[in-house]
Amino acid sequence: MITKELKEEVYKCIKCGLCLTPCPVYNLLRFEGVSPRGRVQLIKKILEGKTELSEHFQSLLFTCLLCETCTANCPSGLKTDRLMKIMRSEIQERLRPDWPKGMLGNLLRDKSRLPFFLFCERTRENLFSSQEDKSGLLADCELPRPDSKALRQQVPEVNPVPEPKGKVLYFTGCATNYFFPNVGKSVIKVLNRLGMEVILPRGQMCCGLPLFQAGGRKKALKNIRENLKLFNRKDVDAVVVDCAACGAALKKEYAQILEEMGEDAKPAKELAGKVMDISQILARYDLGKWLKPVPGRVTYHDPCHLGRSQGIREEPRNLLRRIPGLELVEMAGADACCGGGAALPWEHPDVASGIGRNKVQSIRETRATVVASGCPWCRRQIGENLGQDPIRVLHPIEVIAEALQES
Repeated sequence: MITKELKEEVYKCIKCGLCLTPCPVYNLLRFEGVSPRGRVQLIKKILEGKTELSEHFQSLLFTCLLCETCTANCPSGLKTDRLMKIMRSEIQERLRPDWPKGMLGNLLRDKSRLPFFLFCERTRENLFSSQEDKSGLLADCELPRPDSKALRQQVPEVNPVPEPKGKVLYFTGCATNYFFPNVGKSVIKVLNRLGMEVILPRGQMCCGLPLFQAGGRKKALKNIRENLKLFNRKDVDAVVVDCAACGAALKKEYAQILEEMGEDAKPAKELAGKVMDISQILARYDLGKWLKPVPGRVTYHDPCHLGRSQGIREEPRNLLRRIPGLELVEMAGADACCGGGAALPWEHPDVASGIGRNKVQSIRETRATVVASGCPWCRRQIGENLGQDPIRVLHPIEVIAEALQES
């Protein structure tokens, strides 16, 4: 149900249009129905009973990247992104959800189904690697290839150090665990070098953000409750995340969703106070004495869930600046969305690719050899649009780990 507070949000829109120019989808498609202002006015008519939910409205609503650019630029303080998410939830409850969203919900709410599903997909790819096989469920998704072993199967649950200076829980998220284990190994390597004991709780579940964004708030409650039980520990200094989306979920979304659904949000707020992006933790240390020179040029892309959602912009840049010999070059529109948000690359691939091409052009203009970003889906989107370009796409922690001197 839409709360009274969020119903009143639509009346904050003064139709000024200041949300149009920054919106990456509107900039590409140029029609009112996909603009933040247009969507808000459609939502207003639905809430007032002047029009009905429809598949066409659903299509327009799901072209939104949920990048929060409109929210950041609204002079009236309209929480556009929250309004879009809750309307997606209304759609999923009142209209029959399509099968990919239903499948996503079933996979991400179960600790065993997602690993089994990825195993089947990897097996299918191995069997048909020399054929033009498009029969798999991920055939049109262009997801990264799952690693042969998940990160949490490759490393111990507890990664101790002699005379530890602190202890952290590591929320790996699905992407790092299944698709980008090198990011996780880099996190552990660097934190261990700094004297931190790193614990990867085995029972952790998907943060749930893909479910929130698809409108499955009720489906995500299991994930929220399980993760709150597991990570709300008093005996650790912080809960570290390397994924911008997971960080936004744990810091912001959990409490908002529980409040909107009339549940106790206190545990979520307690957890939010301990969650830190890996760049925030490393900002406390002088890394210079541990890093060897790495000649080259790097540029940085701000993930929407890190920059706008969490306000973390300078910490990743400062980390990259600390590496001797590595030149950080700012790209034009570094905080502009890359088009990889929500489910846009799969539901509207042409729109996502159009936005991605603009981002890649900005990257190429810097003449960087590396582009760094703290979001796995940004890295996937950028990598897909770079194609055969030799520019490496890495997490900032991978760049730091490569520069780390051997002990």
